This record gives sequence, C-alpha cells and structure tokens, in this order.
Amino acid sequence: MDKKVKEQKIRGSWYTINIKAYTEQVPEKYITAIKKLIIDDPLVKIRGNRHISVEGHDIIGDKESPKMILLRLCAYDIMDPDAFYDIKQKKQAFPNISPDIVSNKKSCELYFVPEVHRFMVQKSSKMSLRTILHYLISGLEMIGDEGEFDVRTETSPGCLEIIGSAYKLYSFEATLSYSNSDPSEGFAKFFGDRMRDAGAETVNLKMRSGKGRVLKFIEDGIIDAALKIVKSNGEAKARIKRTEDSAQETIETKDYPEIVHLEGEESKRFSVIRKNLIARFGKNGE
Repeated sequence: MDKKVKEQKIRGSWYTINIKAYTEQVPEKYITAIKKLIIDDPLVKIRGNRHISVEGHDIIGDKESPKMILLRLCAYDIMDPDAFYDIKQKKQAFPNISPDIVSNKKSCELYFVPEVHRFMVQKSSKMSLRTILHYLISGLEMIGDEGEFDVRTETSPGCLEIIGSAYKLYSFEATLSYSNSDPSEGFAKFFGDRMRDAGAETVNLKMRSGKGRVLKFIEDGIIDAALKIVKSNGEAKARIKRTEDSAQETIETKDYPEIVHLEGEESKRFSVIRKNLIARFGKNGE
C-alpha cells in the first residue's frame, strides 16, 4: 500500500505592501502599472554597482483582469570591466566577460492582488523590505509620472497600540495620505475623506505638548484617527513613556512593519495569499 504523501504547508512570516494610486483608483490602473513595470523592466540602482530588475512573472487568472500577478525580482552587481586586477601579475586585468554577465544574484517573489492594490512578500526573502520598497518606488516613477503612486508597508497594529496606550505622550508627528477605499469609519474616515476632497496627496501633522503637560489620546479623536490612517497610508513618530516607571523613548512606525502568518497548503499558495488580502482589505471581506 502506498503511503499517503503529507501535504506541505505554507511556512514563514509575510510583509504586506500597499501601492496606492492618487488618481483613477481602480484595479485596471494597478494592472496596467505592474504590466508596464514588467515590460519596460527599469534598471533600478540600489547602491554602487548593485541594481534590481525583473527576473520573471506569472499571471494568475484572466490576462486582462488577473486575480493575482506574481512578480519575480533579482538584485545583482554589474561588474566594472576596469575593476579587475591580476594579483599574480600585479597589474590590471581585462577578462573577456560579456556585459550581460552579473554577479551576486539574489531573487525574491512578490504576490500582487490588484483589487486591494497590495503585494505580499515573505519576510525570509533574500532581499530586504527596504530594498524592495526602494525598487517599487523608483521603478513606478521610472515608468510613469513622478508621484503617481504612494508605496507603503502596512504598520504593525502592536506599534500603533504602543503609541495609543502610552502612559505619557509628549509629541506626535504623522505624514498621512487618504485611503483608497479601504474599510474605515468614524473620524478616521471623515479625516481621510476631507484630505481627498481638498486634493491633498499628503498631510503633515505635528503636535507637541506644553511644558509640564502631555498630549491627550481620545478615542476617535485626532491622534486616534491619524493612527488608524497610518496603519496603511502613512508614517508616524511619537515621543512617549510606556509606563510610569519606564524611560522616555521615540517610536517610529517605519521600524514596525506588520508581520502576517499565513496558514494553508503550499499547493494552494496563490489562493491563500489572495484570500488573506481580500479578508483584510476588501470591501466587507469580499
């Protein structure tokens, strides 16, 4: 009797990246942008001779209206032909190497769901989250108009809770942009809608307490609303004291990306990722 093969499970932790268009906020806009990124394949410089480009892609579902786009990126060093040195001969060397040959290649996979305009990428990816963000920001600017898209990681709810529940809040700064139809309510929705109505792509908020005083965190108040917007659409920095006995510290949301743990069968990876994103960011989870 043949032994039943145990189904491999999806493992590891994942980051979520929000790509938001400032105009024409429909799935077709994002599909067109990602396809253009694939076709144009801009060479994005990281530092020195280190660059990133597209290694490949897969379209899941209908080609015109895909349910998901799998984008494969690769980072590598472009070799400088004048930088080779023969240590035995003690002189510059000129090896016959094709300019298409690169070194120190590392790859990663990004899973994009157009209807919620989000990517997911494994935390264990060989490319850092900062490097991936740099590629997406620079690449989208290179294929279109500068400032056409806002690219942000989802912020950890735990980080926002630290700020909101701090024993003392001395200062609070935030850079906010309006939501792209993400679920919201209360003052956060009102604030985001007013940003959109005003035509402001970003709003900078800065609050400081007076000498000997602290800021007040009020449920559904301005700081609470800003933190809810920051979750997907901005960054914040706060000077706080977590408890009565703790020292003052500065918390920056950019240092606390949200980490998601997926559950499901490896053979159904596309479906598991899509369902997770739709449940979190789709309208009514649909």
